[in-house]
Amino acid sequence: MSKNWCLVLTILFSVVGVAQEKWTLEYCVEKGKENSLKLMVAALETQVVERQKQSVVSYYLPNIGVNGNQGYNFGSAIDPTTNSRVSSNMASTQLSLDANVELFNWSNIVKYQQESLALNMSELSEQEVLFHYQSSLLLRFYEIVGLQEYLKIQVEQLKNSETNYKRVLKEVDAGAKPNSDLYDIEYIYNSEQIAIERTQNNLYNQKLQFLHFLNMSDSQVELFELVNNTESIGLFTDYLFNPRLEKQRLNSLFLQKEKQLISSQSLPKLSVSYQYGSFYSKPFNTALDAQVNAFSKQLGDNKSHYVGIRLSIPVFTGGVVIRQVRTKNTEIALNDLKIKEIELELNNENTQLEHEIQQLKTLEKNLIKSIEMSEKSFTTTQVKYENGKVDIFSFNSAKNQLLTSQYALVKNNLDRQFLEKRLALNNSNKL
Repeated sequence: MSKNWCLVLTILFSVVGVAQEKWTLEYCVEKGKENSLKLMVAALETQVVERQKQSVVSYYLPNIGVNGNQGYNFGSAIDPTTNSRVSSNMASTQLSLDANVELFNWSNIVKYQQESLALNMSELSEQEVLFHYQSSLLLRFYEIVGLQEYLKIQVEQLKNSETNYKRVLKEVDAGAKPNSDLYDIEYIYNSEQIAIERTQNNLYNQKLQFLHFLNMSDSQVELFELVNNTESIGLFTDYLFNPRLEKQRLNSLFLQKEKQLISSQSLPKLSVSYQYGSFYSKPFNTALDAQVNAFSKQLGDNKSHYVGIRLSIPVFTGGVVIRQVRTKNTEIALNDLKIKEIELELNNENTQLEHEIQQLKTLEKNLIKSIEMSEKSFTTTQVKYENGKVDIFSFNSAKNQLLTSQYALVKNNLDRQFLEKRLALNNSNKL
């Protein structure tokens, strides 16, 4: 049995002997926010949208450009000296500085409002990623806590089996009991060790997956233990904020702005333009005797300024605007249905959570009573087994009943706390 004793010491040391960091749910959430690539990507996408947003002033800044044009004109003209038609080809160079400012364009106002909504949409998308991330983290956290508690109960039961094994071993050595009793207790003892090893392996694997989920190093898997706050937070039934619902509601406003942007195509636009320019012309391949001034002189003599105000009033767009507005109205109606769908889903889920929480609270009293009865049964069965009135398998059955009832209460409390936090997450996006 030296091998079994080594395993017992290993199990006890792994459960209670190793100094481990205590990680609360709040700590895990903060680590997830720091390390999660999904959250980082969502945050950067929000920054991209923020950088794309234009200021109000930028819509009214002038568009300024320098333009140049080189042209050739091929034709004919009357030579006044001979009164006959000769070829007259002209080359011209035009240079200008142009500026244009929109004084009124309703679409610019709508675009600015739309970009503000787009930034809010991106922020809500980031919150939605956080919502799903916290939902997964919450589930993984309580699964691991449940395994930790189950392992503790198993270890306590193994200690009991260890005590009984020592007693039976002494009695067999003294000849008070047959070797078959020792074989039975050895089998049960070994089975409990295997069960604990399986739980440890499962716990190790889930903690490893949890570290991967937090994007942390695998080497920390043996260095931490998840600690659950046993205090109940109560029912968080007041709705404050849910990113899925709020994002869909904001999308309704965004679609309305898109509709306004389409409709603005039918509205007048007012702009002012200014041009400062000059030109140079010179005949080529012609029989005309023409005196041509130098390039610099012509540019100086031909300077001109132009100021104009342009009013554009759309009259007919071929029905394109009307069709696009109708399409957008359908999209708005569809989005309204999606809002109602999410509201109904969220309300139904929260109602279900509240019912389940209340059921678990009611069940707690019976589970406590079950533990009291199973403890009495185990105590009396222990005495009967020591006096030889029941066999080892009856004793093991009573011990398993106690184990099951103890874990049932632990699991009931963990499930209730999990549902309470899930309800709070749905109504506030916070854990």
